[in-house]
Amino acid sequence: MKAWMRTVLTGGLLMLGCWGVGTPAHSQTTLDKARAAGFIRAGTINVPPYAYATMDGRLQGIAPEIAAAVLKRLGIPQVDWVVTPFNALIPGLIAGRWDLVAAEQSIFKQRCEQVSFANPTDTGLETLLVKAGNPKSLHSYDDIKNNSNAIVAAPSGTTQLNYLHAYKVPDSRILIITNQADGPEVVRSGRADAYTMQDADGGYLISSGGGAGLELAKPFAIPVVDGKQVIGYGATTFRKDDTAFRDAYNTELAAFEKTPEFWDIAKRNGFSEEGVRLALKMTADQACKE
Repeated sequence: MKAWMRTVLTGGLLMLGCWGVGTPAHSQTTLDKARAAGFIRAGTINVPPYAYATMDGRLQGIAPEIAAAVLKRLGIPQVDWVVTPFNALIPGLIAGRWDLVAAEQSIFKQRCEQVSFANPTDTGLETLLVKAGNPKSLHSYDDIKNNSNAIVAAPSGTTQLNYLHAYKVPDSRILIITNQADGPEVVRSGRADAYTMQDADGGYLISSGGGAGLELAKPFAIPVVDGKQVIGYGATTFRKDDTAFRDAYNTELAAFEKTPEFWDIAKRNGFSEEGVRLALKMTADQACKE
């Protein structure tokens, strides 16, 4: 990472700094305050390849690396990262515990009613993490729905949970977990027959050696909701009233996407050029409507 960053793990008290000392708070936007202070607090997760801490304490992954680079272009050289469970990201953003979320959260209508998104920087195809051999032959959300003995795990507040509900999988067969990192062990232990995840997550898990005794369900059908195939689009997340900040971020993001550094970040984190280019053709407004 070129931008200096400090990672703060949740669980203790967070020191919420005072912005704009000596300047009336109402006269400054979030972007103004961050520029004046030289830093910003951002929420993220520990879910490779989206965001993860290295052994030496640095934060990597497509989400924080892109966000840090764009923020630096906006005149904010320092990011104080708060690593938190996925389902705490949006509540923490709305409550002001951090001023943006860099976790490549999927854009969908219900989430757009709560927060605002930058334009997408990745797409996610769906898959399932299952035991080796895929004992229950699960290759689609229809397979999950139609197999009355299939228990599937999904993190709370995710697109995947929305898909399960759209397919009318009963709650009695959905195991909701708080931490996405618990998914592999839930399947390995037999508490669930499958764990819903995006293909990039699964590919990283298997390639990094974290999927012992597990495999990805291949092939896996693209979900169909209301008669349309749906693909997730991931982006940086802002508060609803931070439109000036989001718009400035989008302007610098569009410029950054044309640089070799942007494409190096995507490639190093396992995201295909085809998938990223598909995301860059979509806007947040379009994704919210879909």
